[in-house]
Amino acid sequence: MSESPEAGSSPLWHRVWLAFLAPLYFISPLSLLSLPRLQALPRSAKGLLLLYALSQQLPALFTSAPVEASLLALARTLLMGGLIGVGVMWRRSDRLMPLGIGLIVVFVTAVVVSIINGVPLLSTRLSHPYMTSITLGLAGAISLWLGLFGRGPRLWRVVLGGAGLAVLLLSASRGPLLAAVVGVGAGVLVRANRQVALGAVAAVVAFAAAVQSVPIGHALFTRVLQGDTNGRDLIWANTLSAVQSAPLSGVGSYLLGKHLQPPSVYCELWIGPNGTLTCPAWVQNLGSPWLIAHNGPLQQLAETGPIGLMGLFLLIGSVLFTAFSSRDALGSAVLTGLLVATATDNTLLVPSPFFAEAFWMIAGVQLARMHGFRAAHGLTGALTLAALAFPVWASAMDARSKVNLPGALQFIQAPGQVSSPEKYATYSTWRLPPGQYRLILRSCVKSCAPVRLMSLDTRDQQEVSLETNDTIRNVPVQKLQWQLYPASAGADTIPLATYEWSVRLKP
Repeated sequence: MSESPEAGSSPLWHRVWLAFLAPLYFISPLSLLSLPRLQALPRSAKGLLLLYALSQQLPALFTSAPVEASLLALARTLLMGGLIGVGVMWRRSDRLMPLGIGLIVVFVTAVVVSIINGVPLLSTRLSHPYMTSITLGLAGAISLWLGLFGRGPRLWRVVLGGAGLAVLLLSASRGPLLAAVVGVGAGVLVRANRQVALGAVAAVVAFAAAVQSVPIGHALFTRVLQGDTNGRDLIWANTLSAVQSAPLSGVGSYLLGKHLQPPSVYCELWIGPNGTLTCPAWVQNLGSPWLIAHNGPLQQLAETGPIGLMGLFLLIGSVLFTAFSSRDALGSAVLTGLLVATATDNTLLVPSPFFAEAFWMIAGVQLARMHGFRAAHGLTGALTLAALAFPVWASAMDARSKVNLPGALQFIQAPGQVSSPEKYATYSTWRLPPGQYRLILRSCVKSCAPVRLMSLDTRDQQEVSLETNDTIRNVPVQKLQWQLYPASAGADTIPLATYEWSVRLKP
């Protein structure tokens, strides 16, 4: 007979590792030590994980680099498996509580660094030496969930919840804010406890009061109402071109960055909001592995094709349904909230700065409780996929053909043959209706990558002349595209107009 959900234990090394995970996220791969714990899973959960692993490996065998793609898919599966094994050992979601120690360290570091740098905390987004504002927002959301739904001394939970609320506000990140709200709603719905509900209401009231009284609160509130996707529509468009280049197999796990990176940058490794470093030699073969699609389903579709996508969401649907059916408030909050966040970011990719680790450890807790597969698991996964994959279906359902603006491109001078991919020069004249636009130059072979992004403002002058000088792809033949978008980025990936021409490199 399987162990009850309350019977799990958390070894000392787990608690220490978890406490250091957020500030020292490079220790995430130590979870591989918990891979043997997968043996304790019920048979149905083992079969589900095997099905997921096969759904990642089969597409990899049909990519242009099958050995590399297969090894990378295996690496990702093993990293996920190790984290799931940690959750299997716990069998209780509240074993995640030590993560709060590291989150508090991250918060204190961000505040101290901001003060040292002279950043006004109440009017400028909180910064961190190596974490983005979005990562800080997700840290705040997880801290809030731990405070509301975790177990431990009440004072410690109040500290976690209050600090989480403060960082959510100071990070001014819309995605994490929405994730936090939905996660809290899921946890309250599952627990149906008056004390927790009152705590959640108090948190909402405190947050609303802070939004009204703190200058950055007004900026956050305005950004939430705007609904602007902050340039993600262009990333989604480029990712969809990668999907079209390998519609069945995908391009391979961790290999999407090769298709999204500009030709002028061979490899970039992000280290923080203030700069980048060149990748180490051992990473350069992967291109830019951390350039992401900013949408979970779209990333999975581009990397592993439809088979890999279905395998992932069958797994997600199973753990999500189990969390709700077992009335796991903290587990439901973490899983639901991070799934909401993956609509505009990739919060499930491992390794990550702690949030994907939290998701898959909680997933392991749920899989340890899963003693059979139900149709509801698949249905939950399908509904979740449909809700999160809006960049795919929004573009597919957009039957309207963009109106080619009359006389938008008046003149263009662009060589069709050059001797070097560097310093490729174009000259163009545009006449557009009064307004604000974005103009992107893309280089397309099998998929398209950005070369240059420019802003156009024709409110005062409808005719604008542009001169560019850029590095294009170093390939024998490519197509270059000028694509015109509205200045305000939405979910629609289809441009207002596209102008395309071919360029050959002299041998």
